[in-house]
Amino acid sequence: MQLREIRWGSREFAAEVELRYRLLRQPLGLWFSPRELEAEESERHFGAFEGRRLVACVVARPLGQGAVQLRQMAVEEDRRGRGVGRLLLDFAEAELAGSGFTEAVLHARETAVGFYEKAGYAVDGEPFEEVTLPHRLMRKRLTPR
Repeated sequence: MQLREIRWGSREFAAEVELRYRLLRQPLGLWFSPRELEAEESERHFGAFEGRRLVACVVARPLGQGAVQLRQMAVEEDRRGRGVGRLLLDFAEAELAGSGFTEAVLHARETAVGFYEKAGYAVDGEPFEEVTLPHRLMRKRLTPR
């Protein structure tokens, strides 16, 4: 398993967009607009690879004041429950903490809250709806390793 940052606009980025679309957007009847994808140039993208195959990804959007929002985390169905998501999350958090970020926030689908709680995130506030699904705001302090 290789964990690394994905360069926006690269072939790996195209694979990341396809993975996120297939697993997160398509089931809800949603797609990415060209404007959305262009805006992602200012974000950081992380991936887990088995050989050349991208099996998981997550996007990090800087929010200011040391905070970063993790979003669009996707793990191939045949790799779920094997620790791939946790490895990628730990890697992304370490990279972001090393870049000076002190807090990670995310909007977790209700079905993923347990995964993030095990990784040290805490629920903050009441449930809300996003992309037609119930979500929870979650937070975690980041510390450089």
